[in-house]
Formats: sequence, C-alpha cells, structure tokens
Amino acid sequence: MTKKSVKEKKAGTEGKDQPAPKRRPLERIPDLYIYVGLGVVFLFSLYLRVYKPMSRVLVGDSVLFDGNDGSYHIMLAKSTVLNLQRPWFDPMTFFPRGTEITFGPFNSWAIAILSYMADLGTPSMHTVEVVGAVLPAVFGALLVFVVYFIGRELGGRTAGFMAAVMIAVLPGQFLSRSLIGFADHHAAEVLLSTTAMLFFILAFRSGAGKLTFAAIRRMDLTALKRPLAYCLLAGLFLGLYIDAWSSGHLFVGIILAFVTVQSIVDHMRGRNADYVGISGAIAFFVTLLLVLPFVRAENGFGFTLYSLFQPTILIVGIIFMLFLSVLSSQLVQRKMDRSYFPLIVIGSIVVVFVILMLAVPQFTGALTAGLKIFQPRTGGGATISEASRILERGSIQRNFPGIVPILSPFWLTLIALPLLLLRYRRDDSRNGDMLILAWTVIILALTFAQNRFAYYYAVNVAFLAGYLGSVLLEKTRFLEVEDALVRMARGSSKEAPDQNRAIINFVVVAFLVVLFVYPSMFGSVQGVKIGSFYSQNQVGPMNSDWYESMYWLRDNTPSPEMGIYTIYERPPKGERFPYPDSAYGTMSWWDYGHAIEAVGERLANSNPFQQGIGSIETGVAGSSPFFLAQNESEAEAVAANLDVNRSLYSNIRYVVTDVEMAMGKFHAMAAWSNINPGTYHFSYWQDGQPIMIYRPPYFSSMVARLHFFDGTEARVQEGWTIAYRTDGQGGVSVEPQKRSRNYQELLDSVNESLGRGYAAAEVVSQSPIMTSVPLEALSHYRLVHESPSSITSSGQKYVKVFEHVPGATITGTASPGTDVVISVPISTGRGRSFVYQKSTAAGSDGQFSLVVPYSTEGPESWSTNFDVGPVGPYTLRVGTVQYEEVRVPEGAVIAGSSISL
Repeated sequence: MTKKSVKEKKAGTEGKDQPAPKRRPLERIPDLYIYVGLGVVFLFSLYLRVYKPMSRVLVGDSVLFDGNDGSYHIMLAKSTVLNLQRPWFDPMTFFPRGTEITFGPFNSWAIAILSYMADLGTPSMHTVEVVGAVLPAVFGALLVFVVYFIGRELGGRTAGFMAAVMIAVLPGQFLSRSLIGFADHHAAEVLLSTTAMLFFILAFRSGAGKLTFAAIRRMDLTALKRPLAYCLLAGLFLGLYIDAWSSGHLFVGIILAFVTVQSIVDHMRGRNADYVGISGAIAFFVTLLLVLPFVRAENGFGFTLYSLFQPTILIVGIIFMLFLSVLSSQLVQRKMDRSYFPLIVIGSIVVVFVILMLAVPQFTGALTAGLKIFQPRTGGGATISEASRILERGSIQRNFPGIVPILSPFWLTLIALPLLLLRYRRDDSRNGDMLILAWTVIILALTFAQNRFAYYYAVNVAFLAGYLGSVLLEKTRFLEVEDALVRMARGSSKEAPDQNRAIINFVVVAFLVVLFVYPSMFGSVQGVKIGSFYSQNQVGPMNSDWYESMYWLRDNTPSPEMGIYTIYERPPKGERFPYPDSAYGTMSWWDYGHAIEAVGERLANSNPFQQGIGSIETGVAGSSPFFLAQNESEAEAVAANLDVNRSLYSNIRYVVTDVEMAMGKFHAMAAWSNINPGTYHFSYWQDGQPIMIYRPPYFSSMVARLHFFDGTEARVQEGWTIAYRTDGQGGVSVEPQKRSRNYQELLDSVNESLGRGYAAAEVVSQSPIMTSVPLEALSHYRLVHESPSSITSSGQKYVKVFEHVPGATITGTASPGTDVVISVPISTGRGRSFVYQKSTAAGSDGQFSLVVPYSTEGPESWSTNFDVGPVGPYTLRVGTVQYEEVRVPEGAVIAGSSISL
C-alpha cells in the first residue's frame, strides 16, 4: 500500500469518526419588519373601510348612517354625551308600551369618551356623529393585529401575517359591519371577543404546569406573573365584550366548553389540570366586575337584556371551573381511576342543571331559550335577510368568495379542523388548539343557522386560512428560502437561495393569494361586485326620500312633548309608561322604526328590535295586521287594540309607507302573520317567462290602498280573469281567460269559467298600481306629505306620510237609495294631483253621511302643517243635484265634527 493510499484512508477514517456538524438556526426577518408590514395592512384595511366609502357617508355637513340601527346608536351616544349617563328605557319606540334598551353601553360610552377627547371636553353633536361613523371602521381595522397574534400561535408568523391580510380583505357581513357609517356594536363585538380569545389562548398556554394551587399557596410570582396577567386581560376584554352585546355570554359558553374538554384531557393524560379552572375562574371574575354595574335586576333573567342572567352564568361558570380543578386534584391525590373524572363531570353537569331548573327555573329557561340562536329562523323571522341560513341566497360566496364556489375559504378552511385535531392529539401541550377548535365549531354552527354570524366567523376563516397557508409553505420549506434571503440581505453572497425552491415557494405564495386574497378583494356574485375593494358599494345609508320625509315629520307635525335625548325611567313592573296626552304613535314597517325615532324624533309603533310587528294569526295588534287589513274597519280595530285606554287616533297618528313595503317587503308582512304570500300575489310561467299576478286581497290591503291608491276610490282600470285547473295530484295550472276594463264583464267571465268546470277563477292584475277590484275610499287617512322621487309613470312617490284622523262627517237627506258622491281635487306639492272621491247611498230613512279626512281650509298652527291638500272645496253630488261649495275646516277633521247640509 502506498503512502498516499494510507494517508487517504486515514483521512477518510478521521472524517467518519467526527461528529456531524450542528444544523445552524434559520435566520428570520426581524419582527420589526413584520410589524411594519402589519401597519401597512392596517392602513390598507382603513383605506377599504374609511376612505373608499367615505363620500357616501360624510355628505357636506351631514353624516348618513348605514343599517337599521346606526342612527339609533348615535342617538344613544348623543344622549350619553348630554346626560353623562346611558339611557336604559326608551318610551319613544314600541309605542304605546316602550322598551328596555337591549344595546350594550360600550358603544355609547366609547363614542362619548372619544367625542369628548376630540373636542377637548366640549363635544358638538356633529363630532359625536363623525366619531360614531368612523369608530366601527377603526375597530375593524385594529382586528388585523389581534388576528395576527392568534395566527402566530397557530402556525407561526407566516400564518399570522396571512391571517391578518385575510381579515383585512374579507368581504361580506364582517366588512359591511365595519365600514364607516355602520354605527352599530358589531365591529366592537368582534374586536373585543377576538382579543379576549387571544388572551385566553395565551393564559392557558402559559399557565399549563405553572398556574397551580400549590404555586398560589407558595406565592411563586415567577411562575404566576405571566399567566395571571393574561387571565386579567382575558377577563377585561370578555367583560367589555359583554358590555357591548348583552348576549355576549355566547363566548362564556365557548370557554366553558373548552375548559370541560381540556380538563378531561389533561386529567386522562396524567397532567395537572389546575391551571384550566384557575385561569377561567380568574378571567370570569374580572368579567363579572365589569358587567355588574349594568345589571338591572328588574329585567329578571332575560338573556337579551342586562339582567341577572349574565352574573348568574358567570358565577356558575366560576364555581364549575374551580370544581373541575379541585376534583381532578383530589382524584389524583387519592390515586383513583382516571376514568372516574369524565363520569363525575358529566354527572355533575346533569345534577347541577336539574337543581338549577328546580331552584331557578327562570335562569335555566333563559339558558335553553338562548340556545335557540343555533336554530334557523322560521315564519316572519325567516324573512330577515341576515337571519337566513348561510346555505341560502348565495351567502357563502357573498361572505367568503372563492374563484369558484367550491373553493370558497368557507369550505377550504374546514380542512384545517382535522389537521388541528391531529396535531392536538400528537402534541398534548397545545391546549390552544383545542380552544380554537371549540371556538370555531360553535361559531360555525351559529353561522350555518343564521348568516349574520359570518361577521364572527370571518375571524376563524382568516386564521384558519393563515394556518393552512403555513402548513403548505412548511412543506415547500419556505423558512429556508427566507433564511437565505435574510443572509443575502446581510451581505452574505454565499447564501443565495436554491433557485428551484425559491420558484416553488413564489408559486405557492402566488397560489395562496389567488386562492384566498384575490377573490375576497375582487370577487363578484351574479355579476355584482362584492369584493372588499368595492367597499363603497356595500355602504347603504337610508335613502334621501326617507331622510327628507323624516325631517318633514320632525318639523311639520305637532310635538309629542317628549325628547329623544331625555332620560326616562322604566315604569314599575306590571305598569305602563305614563305617556302625556300629547304623545302619539307613527305606524310603519318595523325596519323603519329607528329612523322614525332617531331622525324624525317621533314615537314609533314598531322597530328593528322586532317589537310591535303583531300577527293576524295570534290576534296581536301591530304593523303586520295593520298593513294587511282588508278594510278600514280592520285597520281601525288594530289601532284601537294597541292600547284600549287611549284614543285610536293617538295610538296611530301618522302612517308612513314606501314602495318597498307595498312590494318588496310585502311578503314579510304576510310571513309575520303566518299567511302564505301567495294569498296576495304569485308568479307563474307563461311562454318561458315569469308572470306576476296580484290578487284581490293585495289591492284590498291597507298598504296597497294607501301607497298606490292614496286612500281614495279606485275603479278597475284593467283586469284579467284567470282560472285554475287541478290535475288531481296536487298540481294546479293557471289559464288566462279574459282581459277587460269592465268589471262586470270580468265577473261574468269568472262565473263562466266556474260553469265550465274549473276549480276556481278570479279577477287579477299584472300591475300593483292597477287594481283588479273596485276599492272604497278610506275615511280616516289623508295624505299629508310625499317624498320627491317618483317610482311609477303616474308619478307615485317613494315615501308617503298619511295622517290618521277622525274625519269630518258630511250629513244630509235625500230620497232613499239615492247615490251620493263627494269629491275634491288634491295637490301634493310634488307636481302630482289626484281626486279624493267617496260614494254612498241614502238609507231607507233618506239619511246619508260621508266621513272625509281632508280639510279645505288649510292647516292650523296647532295641527299638522301638511303640504298635500285640496285645491278648493268639496263637490257633493246627491242624485242629480250638485253642491259646489262644501267647505270643511281643519277643526272638524281633527275633532270628528259633523257638517249638515
């Protein structure tokens, strides 16, 4: 063997015997740059939420608020500023009862405090409006930082950053509720609840093995300091969250579900479970302290109000969580079989619930009633668009758009749940994974039941998308590419990344952007752009016709001598609020109740709390029975039954209608009374096209007679006889028969169709403004104002305001059976005119009487300053005799006086 070969062998042997070199730690982009990136994402989120839609909200000196509740929240904030207390009872809505305010105080006080800061201690009402409009957008944008840290807990900084980007750009319910002008509590809810969950995750992670009863007895501050701090912060934000939404105990339930599962898992795996119960109990105690100041014992255990329910569930939760920790500790000390623990826990839950059900049935009743939130709405509730199931109306794609529906983040992120569960099983130290699983599953169930909870679930989708992205990038060794790039940036030319790996990672990042980010920003549904980049399209303030009509109502109707910013005390239980005699109600559909109060400054009969809607089926007076009433007598009965101790003309003084009530919202009125909308209108297919049919009950309804026919007599302009044929198997076909303007001809056609064996026949119309049946004039409703915008070729307006009056009675004598007709031309002041006409016949005794609602002498200083009215006196025709100068003073209309001829 040569020397060279020996030397080579020796060198090879030495190399083999040497230990393998240690793998150097991967270099990462400094956190500072990540936070700068988050700042950019935050600013972009603000750009989407404030700048793009701002011109539709801040109009001149006015602030136009979005949603049903926005103006009401601003009203509460102004009242808080003016009185330095938040009102809790509102007698100016759900008149003549009033209602306990369900909205939490957080939003009102946040707007008030920030308004004081903005105006250096003397806030103007305009400042309150601007702050209230911008605050939800700021809350929505701040969520970027919170979601980042949750994502980082799940899958590192990559997951966190992607989660932050996702929450910034996701459209749908969350974006729309965190835009400028949406002055509601939803953005605050999401920010506060998500922040609370972040600190719960940190508290449980840092407390494992440290936050024990033994450590507390030793006062081991080194071990206790961090988990206790997180517990206090978790309790702080959970308390603020419940202060923002009275039903915020939803997240109390999520935490209790997690604590139960995690305690069982820890105990079965032989780990100390003290930290779970102690962490939860401390946080709940802090929450309790923040909730107690707003608890109103007179609300009993109402779970939608600030009542005894919230502190009770928190106290029960504290006791239960401490019980779990003590039980686990005792079973371990006694060396009892671990399987006893879950059995005792389940048994204890059942026993305690039975005890509570017997001892405090009001609490358990409210608890089980609250669980109905997981159930899809039915009946009238199903007509609330935000309460429909997310599987309907393309809601998934609207909230979580994908390139194609099957690739929606809503579906894709569900892949993360089994991955997290598997990781949790492998690594029993990741208790945060179980909390995230419990959180996600419960909110997902809520979202399936009602699509509005997508504004909560957006957070879960964001961090789950981030987690999935991090898992994918981990497979492509993204961190090694990052390491090489960082070293290159620091001047190490030898650390160039592997080109193939860099290209693969670039493609994966681009793929994630196209899969998740691009559809969220630029997606569309059925040609409608719903992506967050078009956020200005998602701002929908109350239209100008409603604003104009509400301002008119405020400035031109008698004062009810009640103020919207006055603090009113709730009446004693069982008693009604003592309204002044000057108070009166304004009837409209419930959607508009807050606008009537907060903008029009008048008392609303129904409101977006879904109060005052009523039902024909149950016989409860309200807006649904009123607007569906088939004649004036039925409508008057509804008005009288609102409060039998008050005048029906005070119960309902004004009626506000709009074209949506007469058309798009009409089906909802029927649904709230459990009436099939097909009773009033339906569509059928003819020659490949849908034909809309309006049936006689539609035209007889009060909402149609008021909005499209001005409450005057209406003749059949063009009717259409249709006949129905059954196939014997439940199917019904519609067969057109005859068109005519002659009502008698149409009735003859109906009889002819029935004689030919059709199952049924009736006279219908294809237009809601062309009645298929003659309509009598209304005696007690007069048009007093209408908005500028026309919605029909005949000039009918978008919003109309009617006054409910006793009317003046015109009496006289004539030959029995003589036709009597009274009429007067009406000018609306909007370039539209019509004739109010009413007919009757003299009775067998020769007497006749006609009640008319319009005054010919103009408004009085004490009455409605109407801008719609007669252009001259009434004309009365009695048989062939005509009286040209029948004048009716305003006092006679309001007092219900008689005028004898």
